Amino acid sequence: MSAVLKDTDVVNAIKGMDGWSYDDVYRCIRKEFVFDSFESAATFVQHIASIANEIGHYPEILIYKQGSVRITATTHDEGGITDNDIALIESVEILVS
Repeated sequence: MSAVLKDTDVVNAIKGMDGWSYDDVYRCIRKEFVFDSFESAATFVQHIASIANEIGHYPEILIYKQGSVRITATTHDEGGITDNDIALIESVEILVS
């Protein structure tokens, strides 16, 4: 089990990661990605699934509209953001860069 990070630690961890926002009420980190097609969005989600399997930590993923994807990271068992969530979103940022 990972320890839940303090709000200030979460904010500092995502600083400089464009588009990620921290919701301190629901204790999660989110980002929206927009693709030119549903197929592109689905391919992106497949890559996220591979990353999640490697890390052993799984985000909530929503594909909506024609090609939009929302990634939400939190550690439900711990009730907040842990180092696993930060590692996950850092890996997502490497994927999209």
